[in-house]
Amino acid sequence: MQQLKIYLVSPKATSLLKLSLVIILASGAFLASYSWAEKPRVASNFLVPFEMKYFTKVKGMDVELTQRLEQTKNGQYKESIVAEGVLGKVTELGLFHISQSGRVTPDSFSKNQKTIIGKRFESQEYDWKAKKLNFSFKERSGSLDLLENYQDTMTHKQQLRFDLASGLRDIYYTVIKNGQIKNYRYLVVGNEILDTEIGRLNTTILQRKDIVNGEESTEIKSTIWLASDWDYLMLKFTTFNKGDTKTVTFTQGAINGRPITPLEAKAET
Repeated sequence: MQQLKIYLVSPKATSLLKLSLVIILASGAFLASYSWAEKPRVASNFLVPFEMKYFTKVKGMDVELTQRLEQTKNGQYKESIVAEGVLGKVTELGLFHISQSGRVTPDSFSKNQKTIIGKRFESQEYDWKAKKLNFSFKERSGSLDLLENYQDTMTHKQQLRFDLASGLRDIYYTVIKNGQIKNYRYLVVGNEILDTEIGRLNTTILQRKDIVNGEESTEIKSTIWLASDWDYLMLKFTTFNKGDTKTVTFTQGAINGRPITPLEAKAET
């Protein structure tokens, strides 16, 4: 589902790393005292283990992305996205929980980049008891005050799945990205039967609007296809940013141990 900035000198390497942001992640270790058993039942409907694989091309080179979700022994949720290609590997990891108010809430985020031109690491750690976020990004580090509805690049997409299932069709999120506060609007624009590598699947189509200085950006346009019959998991993501278009497409996946399968073909009469 989303795009994290990649900080490299080489244009090719930068393009590869940006792919890891298409779906958005987070990781780390959470130390605050939460009662995980108090998470609402709705979580069990969506936050079940899954593995999704995607494909794209960068400068004519193949890149594969793998997204996984699992639940840890203490009741938290762990998500990972790994982007791999000939230029290197980007791994994003995250921990999050469901708050007592029923929101997907980030606990930590980390990104580890290993490319042909070097390595880079960044992180975000959330202290909800003190309502502070501590971050490390590029050559700087710092902290931000937290509000209850703040998300990160990964968790707001899990929250989006809940909100769509609840019937919402025009949704705003406040997201912390690279130590800065961003705002996004997701708008349902239609439905479509999408042709994928495994066959045809029902989808809900959304447009994402990046809000810059209080207004929706006209330079960034993103369209997302989510699997309507498979808990709104992402099937396709296309983004246009200042003349540069990138597309990530679904190749295969499974949710709660059940392989995602296509619609049955209608018999010709």
